[in-house]
Amino acid sequence: MFNFERLMQNLSDKRPIFHAEADFQHALAWEIQKHYPESDVRLETKVFGKNTKIYLDILVTYQGKRYAIELKYKTRGLDCVVNGEEFYLNNQGAQDIGRYDVLKDLYRLEQMVDTGVVDEGVLIFLTNDSTYYSPPYGNQTVNQAFRIHEGRMINGELKWADNTGQGTMRGREEPISLFGSYSMRWRQYSQVETSKKGAFQYLLLNVNKSEFNSYREPEVLDNERPIEVNQFLSNNKGEITPHTNSDKNISEDWFKSFSSQKVIPTSQLDFRDKLANCLKELGYSVHKNREMGKDKVDLFATKGDERIVIEVRYKTALLKTIHQGEHVHLKNQGAQDISRYDFLSDLEKVERVVDSRPGLKGYAILLTNDHLYWKPPRKHDSVDKDFHIHNGRVVSSQCLWGREASRGTTAGRERILNFKKTYPMKWQPYLNLGNEKNMVFQALVIEVNS
Repeated sequence: MFNFERLMQNLSDKRPIFHAEADFQHALAWEIQKHYPESDVRLETKVFGKNTKIYLDILVTYQGKRYAIELKYKTRGLDCVVNGEEFYLNNQGAQDIGRYDVLKDLYRLEQMVDTGVVDEGVLIFLTNDSTYYSPPYGNQTVNQAFRIHEGRMINGELKWADNTGQGTMRGREEPISLFGSYSMRWRQYSQVETSKKGAFQYLLLNVNKSEFNSYREPEVLDNERPIEVNQFLSNNKGEITPHTNSDKNISEDWFKSFSSQKVIPTSQLDFRDKLANCLKELGYSVHKNREMGKDKVDLFATKGDERIVIEVRYKTALLKTIHQGEHVHLKNQGAQDISRYDFLSDLEKVERVVDSRPGLKGYAILLTNDHLYWKPPRKHDSVDKDFHIHNGRVVSSQCLWGREASRGTTAGRERILNFKKTYPMKWQPYLNLGNEKNMVFQALVIEVNS
């Protein structure tokens, strides 16, 4: 299977900027041929889609599978010299039309996959125009349905607003109806100069039948939407399996019972033990530090036919107070980047354990009074952007550190995390002690099914 993420990384080292879309097309095709010499690569090939003939940007046949690749390259005006070569990029504008065309390509790829013309589709959109990937501010626009900014979930029928001008829609009047749900996850491609328009980012979307009829976007409050846009995820495998963290999932009776006790654990170990005691009170047989093959989980609990595994994390911000007649003194643990990695590593482990054991349910739980975990980040391009777990974020596929991450940060955590399923981050209230700093506790409970 192709690793398109790695192809783009390799290409960015050699060609950080392109003259035009055709230049991008030929460069990527050459890169594919170089890294996969046994592949058969064709440009501008006519393929038969649903009720039409389609000219495809790149068609690749590799190991018996056919990959359809559609490219888009939209630019802001930029004159620069890169590696001794002069570039004069046009200010293309018309972002509303550009967004429609990107999603139209996505629709075309779905049609080809659905009808069996190709096995998988890949859409790559490269741009130095931040209006594509930045969340909009202010009132809704007539092209609201076609927005593709970071963190947006695209699915279902997409159409222009009723008050859209005929000039805007000309030739693009038809709504776009998608089978699947697609999380907009942008990645940094290159920085050819210090200005904002010198930064190139790309969107990579995989299309296969496992994406069709998948989850819907979790609701995110307006004040919790990302301020900046670079919470990136690699999506290079084309193997995302729909998985939702529904209201039912995060309100299991055992966790509701634990929450109702309104306890404040003194440590992560204390959190595990208190949760274990709660499960025992509910009639579960509970085992701590249970070995599951090569892995070890914090809790393994059984009750009748029900079997669950649980991984717990407890991260604190500075708090001194009295609760339930007891003095509470929580330390400021900090190091949120490392802790996010550790939580997602827990989630990956739970997925791995559950995946090989039919009928087993798994849960990864993070309890914290540190709002930096559930609030969207303000720094737009942090080295741990893949590991962000704020409310509304969707975690899927591959998570890795940014290139500039220091060895001190990544020490012991260098391994890339890979997920087979898709997990929306849906935080829930746990405890509110008042209006002072760090007095609000929230919990992230993610269910994993086999």
